Amino acid sequence: MDQGIAVIIAAAVAILGIFYTARQQRKMLRKQHTFQVIDRLNDWEAMDWHVDFAAGLIRRGAIPQICNEGQKADCDKLDWLLNYYEFLASAIICGDIDEELVKRTEESRLCRSYLKLLPYVREAREDRDDDKTWENLEFLVYRWVKPRADQYDQLLDRFFLRPTINNYHHMREEIAAFLDVKSANIR
Repeated sequence: MDQGIAVIIAAAVAILGIFYTARQQRKMLRKQHTFQVIDRLNDWEAMDWHVDFAAGLIRRGAIPQICNEGQKADCDKLDWLLNYYEFLASAIICGDIDEELVKRTEESRLCRSYLKLLPYVREAREDRDDDKTWENLEFLVYRWVKPRADQYDQLLDRFFLRPTINNYHHMREEIAAFLDVKSANIR
């Protein structure tokens, strides 16, 4: 092999290595930033209080359907909880937080809360005229509640190190129907 070609190949490999290292470093900085945001936002006492408040509404069957002025405070508390879970779901979908870690620690509480608050979520979406409200949370709950049979999606998840959202937007009605059934069966 000609020395000139060897030098060009070595330079190309070195440049690709530099780009790859820079990309990985940006990814790690993004993950670190996400963890810092979660750490700053996560007031455990407030989180426990909001979860207990939502659980009390669920037990009493007093989840607001339409948020009028008299229920504004209750709706704000439910929004706080759902927004926190939405942020977690978004971080998982972006690959900033390990899905398995959050699933092991929050799966039951997150899924049960969302499924029990599903009528409230639907009403809030209608009231705000925005189907994307808590969309990432909906996807994550669907992903965790539905039995996984698709090996291709699991392979993609492992390759990309984050959940894949194949055809999610085209399956919204099917997902809504599935979650309705799950919501009706949860105690």
